[in-house]
Amino acid sequence: MSEQNKETRSPRARIVSIVLFILAGILIISSVGGYALQMTQDSKNSLEEMKTQAVLHAASEGLINSIAQQARAEKLAELRKDKNFRKRGLDEVNAICDGAMNEARAEAERLYANPVVQDQTALNSAISSYERALAESSSMSEKERSVFAEIYVQLVDNTSDWRTIAGTDVDDDAVLRAMGETAPDLLKDENAHLQAGFVQLARDQAKAQQEREDAALETQLKSLLASEIPDWTAFAGLEADALWVKLCEEIPELKDEERFRDTLIQTAGEYIAATEKGEAVSAPAEAEEGSVTVAETQADYRYFTPSEALQKEESEESDSYEQLYSQLVAVIPDLGTLSDKLQTSLRENIEKVLWLEDDSFSARYSMYTANQATGGTWKMQLAAVAKPLMLAGTAVLLLGLVILFWKPLTERFGVPRTIIALFFIFLCLMAELYNISVRMMLGNVFERMTMYGVLVLAMMPGIQCGIGLNMGMTIGCISGLLGIVLALQFNMTGFPALLFACAAGTVVSLPLGWAYSKLLNRMKGNEMTISTYVGFSFVSLMCIGWMMLPFNNPKIVWLLSGKGLRVTHSLLGSFAHLLDNFLAFRIFGIKVPTGGLLFLGLCCLAIWLFSRSRLGIAMTAAGSNPRFAEASGINVNRMRTVGTVLSTIIAAMGIVIYSQAFGYAQLYTAPRQLGFIASSAILIGGATVSKAKVSHVLIGVFLFEGVLVFGQQIANSVVAGGGLSEVMRIMISNGIILYALTQSGGGRRG
Repeated sequence: MSEQNKETRSPRARIVSIVLFILAGILIISSVGGYALQMTQDSKNSLEEMKTQAVLHAASEGLINSIAQQARAEKLAELRKDKNFRKRGLDEVNAICDGAMNEARAEAERLYANPVVQDQTALNSAISSYERALAESSSMSEKERSVFAEIYVQLVDNTSDWRTIAGTDVDDDAVLRAMGETAPDLLKDENAHLQAGFVQLARDQAKAQQEREDAALETQLKSLLASEIPDWTAFAGLEADALWVKLCEEIPELKDEERFRDTLIQTAGEYIAATEKGEAVSAPAEAEEGSVTVAETQADYRYFTPSEALQKEESEESDSYEQLYSQLVAVIPDLGTLSDKLQTSLRENIEKVLWLEDDSFSARYSMYTANQATGGTWKMQLAAVAKPLMLAGTAVLLLGLVILFWKPLTERFGVPRTIIALFFIFLCLMAELYNISVRMMLGNVFERMTMYGVLVLAMMPGIQCGIGLNMGMTIGCISGLLGIVLALQFNMTGFPALLFACAAGTVVSLPLGWAYSKLLNRMKGNEMTISTYVGFSFVSLMCIGWMMLPFNNPKIVWLLSGKGLRVTHSLLGSFAHLLDNFLAFRIFGIKVPTGGLLFLGLCCLAIWLFSRSRLGIAMTAAGSNPRFAEASGINVNRMRTVGTVLSTIIAAMGIVIYSQAFGYAQLYTAPRQLGFIASSAILIGGATVSKAKVSHVLIGVFLFEGVLVFGQQIANSVVAGGGLSEVMRIMISNGIILYALTQSGGGRRG
C-alpha cells in the first residue's frame, strides 16, 4: 500500500513542479522584458512627463486643500453668527461645514487640478535643476549625518558617566579631548564642524545624569526620615532652622546634604502633620526598574551641525527651489497666496516627489502615480512591476524545486530545518520587495548570532551525554549573571571585566552543575521535565537571593534601602558591546561583529575537539546507548555528570556574552525563557533530543535569529504604523519553539 502511495505521489509532485516551473518562467521572462523596457528612451521620456505631472499635482493639491479648509472655516464662522447656532447639534454643524468644504474642494479641483503649462521647457528645466540640487545636498547631508551618527553611537554606547568628561570645572577643549579618547574620529579636521555640538551633548548628558542622581538621592533621604525617626511629635512646632538642626542630630548623614535642606524640611513638615492627624508616615516609593528591551542606539540630530560645504549646497538648493516655485506660480498664480505654513508643506511635498531613497524605475513610477500622474501604456506598467515579477518568479521557481526534491531534502536536512530555511529565503525575497535592506538585516542577524550562539551551544553537551534538552541551563545563566554583578561591584572595565565575569561564572556554576547532575542521575527518564522545573525553581529562588546578597556598590543596589540588586544593570563603561566592536568591519554593507564571531567560533572549536577526545567519545556513547556503554566499562552516571556540568559552565559564559552584546544584564525572572530559545534554535539546526553537532548549533541560531529579524521588519512594513515589532517577536519565537519541540522526537538520527 505504501509503495502504491509513493508511486501516485511522485507523478503529482512532478506535475505540480512542472506547472510551477512554467509559471516561474512566465514571470521571469516578463520581468526581463520589463527591465528591458526600463532602458528604452520612450519609457524614460514617459517617466519624465509623469514627474512633471506629479510636481504640478503636489503644488495644486496644497492650494486645493487650503481653499477647502478656508471654506470650512468660513462656513463655521457664518454658522456661529446665527442665533440658533447653539440649538444645532455637533453632528449637524460638522455635516454643514464638511459639505461646504467638499463643495469648495470640487470647485478648486475643477480650476487647478489640470493646470495649463504655457512654457513646458522652462518648467521641466526648473524641475530638473531643483532635483539635481536636492540630490546633491541630500546626499551630502546623509554622509555627514552618517558620520555624526557613528560618533554619537560610539560615545553613548561606551560612556557610563558623562560627569567625568564634562564636569562643571572642565573647559570645552578638555571635554573634546576626553570624548576623542572614545571616538577618535571626532578630533579629525574634517569633523571640526561637529565638535561644538558634541561638547554640548556631553554637558547636557552630564547635567541630566546629575539630576537623576540627585532625584534618587533625595528619595533616599526622604526614606531615611521616614524610617529613622519613630516619633515625629517631638519635632512639632519647631522653626525651619531648629528643625534642620534636630534632624541632623537624629540623622548625621543629612549634614553632608545641605543642598536638599529646604526639600527635607518640607517633607519633615508633612510627616509631622500626618503624625498629628494620627496617620502613618509612608516613605516615597522609588521607581521600580522592570525588564527592558533595549533597541539599537539612535542618534539625536539636535546636536548635529552642518559643514560649510553642506550649508552652501543647501543654499543652492533653496535658490533652485525658488526658481521652480516661480515657474509653478506662473502656471498656478494663486499659489502665491498660500500661508508660510502651507508654503513649507508645499516644498516638503515636492521634495517627496523628487527625492527618493530608492531611485529605481519602479519606485519613481509608484511615487508619480501616487501623485495622480498617468502612467499611460501597458509597457510602462510592465516596466514598473519588473522587480516584483522577478521576485515572484524566483519564489515560485524555488517552491517548485522544493516540491520536486522534497523527499531527499527532508531526509537530508529534516522537516523543521527545511521549512524554516525555506521560510527564511522567502522572507529575504519579501524584504527586497518592501525595499528593506537585506544587507543591514544580515548584519543584525550576525550580531544576534554572537549574542545567542554560546547559549545555544550550551545545549549540545547535555544532548550528547543523554539528559536531552537542558532546560535547567538557567542555573548556569544565573551563575554567569552573578559573575557580571561581581565585576560591576568591583567597578571593573574592558576585557578584564569580561574575562573576570566568565571566570567567576564558571567557578559558581561548577558546584551548582554538579549538584544538578546528581539530581538528574536519580531521575532518569524524566530529565526534560525535571530540568524545566529545576530551572524555573532556581530562577524563583534567586529572586530572593538577589535581594539578600551583600552587595553595596551604589550603582547596582536599590537606593531606597541600600540593599538588594536592581533588575537591570547597564554595562556601558564596563564591557558593553566589547566583543561586537572588537575588529568589527563592513563588507558589502554588512556589519561583521568580528570579536563576537571569533569567540563563538573558538567555543565551537573547543566543543568539537572535546567531542572527539576520549572523554567526549565516552560521553557521547553513554548518551546514545547507555547499556552498551556500561557493557564497555563506561561509567554512565559519571559521563552524564560531565555533560551536565559542561553545559552549565557554557551557559554561564553564554549569558556573559549575551549581556555584553545586549548592553545590559537583567536579573530576577529575565533568564527564565532562555532555555526554550536555545532549545528551539538547536532543534531547528537539525539536532534531536539524543544527537547534536556543532553544525546544528550554527545553522540553528542563524535560521532562528534570521526569521525573527526579517519577520519583525516585514510585519511592520506590511502593516504600516502598526507597531508589530514586539507582537511579531513573541509570535515568531514562540511559534518556532512550539513547532521545533513537537518535531524534536522525530527526524533522522544522523
